Amino acid sequence: MSLWMRWWLVLLLSLLTVIAPAPVQGQSAAKRFADLGYGDRTARGIDAVLDYYFPIPMGLRPANDGLLTLRFSHSPLLRPDRSTITVALNGQALASSRLTAENATDGVLAVPLPVAGFTGPGLFVQVQVHMRLTDDACEEVQNPALWTVVSGDSTLRLDLQPVMEGTLADLAALFGPLPLSAPTTRVPLALVLSPATDPATLQAGGIAAFAVGQWAALAGQDPVLTVADVLPGQAPAIVVALGPLPAGDWGSVRWNGTAYEVDGQAIPVDHGILVLAPTAPPQLLVAGATPTALTYAAQALTTALPAAPVLAAPAAPPAPVTAAWREGAASFAQLGITQRRVSGAGEHQIDYAFERPPGWDLRVGATLELHVVTAAGLTPATSWLAVAVNGITLGSQRLRVETNAVERYRFDLPADLLNSDLAGTPLRRIDLQVRLYLDLPNIGCEEVDTSAAWAVIEPTSVWRLPYDPAAANDLGRFPAALIGDTSARLVLPAQPTDIEIQAGLELAAAIGRWSATPDVLPPRLVTADAVGDERSGPLAILGDHNRNLLANALNVTANAPFVYQPGRSAQAMLHIVPSPWQSGARLLLIEAADGAGMRLGVQALRERVLLSVLRGVQAQITSDLNTTVVPLTPPLAAPPQTLTPQIEVALLERIPVWQFVGGILLIALLATAVLVVRIRWLRK
Repeated sequence: MSLWMRWWLVLLLSLLTVIAPAPVQGQSAAKRFADLGYGDRTARGIDAVLDYYFPIPMGLRPANDGLLTLRFSHSPLLRPDRSTITVALNGQALASSRLTAENATDGVLAVPLPVAGFTGPGLFVQVQVHMRLTDDACEEVQNPALWTVVSGDSTLRLDLQPVMEGTLADLAALFGPLPLSAPTTRVPLALVLSPATDPATLQAGGIAAFAVGQWAALAGQDPVLTVADVLPGQAPAIVVALGPLPAGDWGSVRWNGTAYEVDGQAIPVDHGILVLAPTAPPQLLVAGATPTALTYAAQALTTALPAAPVLAAPAAPPAPVTAAWREGAASFAQLGITQRRVSGAGEHQIDYAFERPPGWDLRVGATLELHVVTAAGLTPATSWLAVAVNGITLGSQRLRVETNAVERYRFDLPADLLNSDLAGTPLRRIDLQVRLYLDLPNIGCEEVDTSAAWAVIEPTSVWRLPYDPAAANDLGRFPAALIGDTSARLVLPAQPTDIEIQAGLELAAAIGRWSATPDVLPPRLVTADAVGDERSGPLAILGDHNRNLLANALNVTANAPFVYQPGRSAQAMLHIVPSPWQSGARLLLIEAADGAGMRLGVQALRERVLLSVLRGVQAQITSDLNTTVVPLTPPLAAPPQTLTPQIEVALLERIPVWQFVGGILLIALLATAVLVVRIRWLRK
């Protein structure tokens, strides 16, 4: 090779090194504050604190330390020798910088975050700012030149990795879906039924899928699962087995021909067993020597499990006695919300997100009661609490700070604004925003410790939502039609195919995802030839009259509107129809000619984006590259009256002029007639 050619290659390699982009993983790991819900925020006064909370999505853990890059600007009048900015993580101060002329317009503070191995639900970050304009002992606290802005372009870099190991207590993190913001994707969970079409494994598989839906609800994601014949090697899997131990690495668990053994000790045949394999990706065995034992093992998935790799289930789990939303009430603790604390003078903001039962029509009288403890040294006249629900301000109240006791702040809720939106779509979420302003007294030149300003919102805070059961014939309120005193039965065609079984399991997962109340009974997955004559109670039928015998008995509207969309490879119709087997009851029909259509119909009930446009008793779902839902009936839920005002017209303005004149003439005519009759009667 000639010398000039060698120099050319060296130059080319150097250019590629300079212009080559950074790895995609590194670019996606750093998130702007604005993308995480925090825009530009301003700190004012001598001492101010800005609170940030960054939740760590379920199923992810920091693999190593992170990096917070704080971008800020501040008043150019600040004294650099007396003004500082400090970043604290979970109460521990990590880094500080002086506020100088050099960083007044574009300050940057890079803060390493010691979060490797952190297992908490999220990171509390505080930006503590101390600002002075003079060296005087007595500073003007309310001087408008005391300001610092933390930019929404600040970034948080966390190298989050999926949780790959744990115990039975970590099943939701191990098998739940990862959020869309995760730096990597998780292969969809595989369900393996052994044997595939046995009634006992179908029923247990449906319960396991229901639990998968509940885990997805904890992550705020749509449940995704597949069905496999054998244990996959590179995907998380749940194996539902009746009898012999399926192939796989199940540690010290063995099958002796009649029962399961753990470390050589036989488990009673009427006990179910849960085994978390020591493998990655995680694999879970749900098994039993008898159909009853297998059901016990599957039902255990819907309860809180111990931190152990193996569990024997001797009986069905007891019904919860402290379930959230029982009789319309729920504490923050029941909904998984722990104590939230803010500290430092100034304004603080706390955001919560809740999912309410979709089958409720809230009545007048709904309330939110916040239980708050505050520091006794706050200024009561200028310290306050404000609340907004779903973006609607409910009001504000002064903080009662005379004692350190728990104070209750009650806010009335606009029931109609929490039932449906303007399109008549039932609401499922309650977004709560709490703002606290903590003010400390400033008497003369007395120094005040800003850490003495704090407030705690206790987990005993409570929602009280009196309600009436909503109409069950509204697809938008799924799964309200499938919730009752007994388990819903999901009826597959006789001799179902693998894709039809997957559709049934996905429907069970959708019920678990959207049920919202923890005491909902898991559904039972059965086939049409095994459902028997007892067909009362909540019921869902998958398939048309050619695939499912039970569909022949349903009175489905024959002239339902049909939208022709060419090129669609799969179609399904969703119906809520009267049950021919129970007076006054209604059931869900997913009408489709094959398993692909059934899965498409279930998809509209499983995914938030599609479910949000369902309404009424009928809908058509079609699919090519993008799934489309076509509502075929008007919404049943009325739009909120508060957002649909009407003009009140005075009574005189409602009467047309001709009616007014006609009324006067009619009165005159009647008066004349009465006068004539009276004169004639007097002459007699």
